[in-house]
Amino acid sequence: MENMGYKWSFSLIIFIVLLATAFGCSKDNPVNVLPDEVAGTYDFDRYEFVPTASAIDPANVLDTLVVENSFLRLTSGGQFLLNYQFVNGPESLISGNFSISANRVELQAAAGSESRLTALLLESPIRLNRVSVSNQTRDGLEMENSQTVDLSNFSNRYEGLPPVPGTLFLSLTPRN
Repeated sequence: MENMGYKWSFSLIIFIVLLATAFGCSKDNPVNVLPDEVAGTYDFDRYEFVPTASAIDPANVLDTLVVENSFLRLTSGGQFLLNYQFVNGPESLISGNFSISANRVELQAAAGSESRLTALLLESPIRLNRVSVSNQTRDGLEMENSQTVDLSNFSNRYEGLPPVPGTLFLSLTPRN
C-alpha cells in the first residue's frame, strides 16, 4: 500500500509538470508580445553611417531625405511600411512584415525591395532594439549595426570609394 502512495505522488508530480509546460509556466517559455504594443508611426531622429576609417566622412542619411515624408509605420497586424523620399526625388515605400519580442522589433522586407534598401544603406532583416523614451507611452526604436556599405551608391561625393566597413546608427521616436 505504501508503494501505491509513492506511485500516485510521482504521477501527480509528472502531471503538474506537464500541465505547467502546456500552459506556458515553463521558465524557458518566451513572453508573448503582440504587435499592438509597438503599432504606430515612428519618426527618424538619427540615421547615420559612420565609417570605421576616420578619414572618411560619416554619411548622414537624414540630410538627404525629406524628413516630413520619411517615417516607419508599424501596424497591429504585424506589417510595416517604411515611407521615404530623397530630396528632389519621388516618395517611395518599402513594405513587409515584422516580428516582435520584449526587447526587439525585426522587420523583414518584401521580396524585390533590395535596391531600395541598399539606397537607404539598409539590409533585411532590420533589427531594431526597443528603448524607453521619456514622455512617451510607447518605446522608441534604435539600431547600431556593424556592416560594410558601398557609399558611392548613396552619394556622388563618395564616388570611386570601395565599400567600407562602419556602423549604421538609427534612432526612431514614436509620433504623438
